[in-house]
Amino acid sequence: MWNTFKYTMLSILRERSVIVWVILFPLILATLFNAMFSGVEETAYDLGEIPVAIVDNSEGDAGSAFDQTVEALSDGDDALLAPTRVDTHDEAFALLKSGDAIGLVTLDADGWPSLETSPGNGDVGLSMEQIKRTVLADLVDDFCRSREAAEDIIANNPMALANPDVIESFSARTDYTTSLAITHSKTQESVRYFYALLGFAAFMAAMVGLNAVGNIQPNISPLGARRALSGTSRVRMLTGAIAASWVVSFAALLLAFAYIRFVLGVEFGGREPLCVLALGVAAFMATAFGALIGALPSIPFPAKGGILTGITCLLSLFAGLYGTPAMNLADQVAREAPWAATINPVKQVTDLFYSLYVYTDLGPFFQTLGVLAIITALFALVAALLMRRQRYASL
Repeated sequence: MWNTFKYTMLSILRERSVIVWVILFPLILATLFNAMFSGVEETAYDLGEIPVAIVDNSEGDAGSAFDQTVEALSDGDDALLAPTRVDTHDEAFALLKSGDAIGLVTLDADGWPSLETSPGNGDVGLSMEQIKRTVLADLVDDFCRSREAAEDIIANNPMALANPDVIESFSARTDYTTSLAITHSKTQESVRYFYALLGFAAFMAAMVGLNAVGNIQPNISPLGARRALSGTSRVRMLTGAIAASWVVSFAALLLAFAYIRFVLGVEFGGREPLCVLALGVAAFMATAFGALIGALPSIPFPAKGGILTGITCLLSLFAGLYGTPAMNLADQVAREAPWAATINPVKQVTDLFYSLYVYTDLGPFFQTLGVLAIITALFALVAALLMRRQRYASL
């Protein structure tokens, strides 16, 4: 069995398909993902400067308070507003209609502001334009409430203005909410694609098991014919081949994981040892599936590689590998047909890492690990039954 293990490893590492698709391709894909998502999390909710048109119809100094507010919010590197002052409402509305302004603020004779915002042009869901319109509305509403409170104090208790704390309270803001963490890590949407990539890489590693099983079948390769005549039992040959396949698959996945975690800096919730355990189980699942495909009778060996690649690409679609639409599809399937997500081994491998990243409790992780172990056992059982039934009239 040791000789089978050793020579199977050597033959696997000489396979160009294994080097390219199992070892190099996940690293290349991870690099592309990193280039695509670099800086996305930092800029996703960056409002930038909000363009606003201002029409000042106030008399005397009535609009000075609002002017000071606008100047304070439009000054400096972190300016919130980009104001454009125009003389007439028609000019301001033209800016609003063309998209050069998101909001239109009109000051009446007494300096009270009113806001008009762009219609949104059929925004679907929560867009950055909607957020900017909401921010503008909050700013105008906050100014009006603060001014109303100040005028009420001046009218009813002017002596209170001698207290500097009262003056300061006009601009003070109180937080009435507390930020609570309900997940194990601060969630970033982009990490899900790297987890899906690891699921894809795990299933592509089934190619290792496929080649290993092919090398012990006497009707597929000269090496398999020589092994069949060696006197070594088929069980020992299969065990050695499976063990070598698992070692190579596990090493390839560890390399991909190390590159994603320590070179690209993708977070896994600080649970790297459990990630290694997940990779070990995923590698065994991939080896069992590769052995199953390799043991399929009446199919030419080159065609088995195509079948394996096609199944991997299809299952990866429902794990969310191919961008936001695929991720939305994967989430929809998981919600509406959870059984379909459960029997998808690529999705299960993806969920292993996601459960470590999101959940504070390890229950979901071990539950997913159990599902993956059952899938692996089924693959291995079917592969063993197919191998056992094979007979050869001549070599």
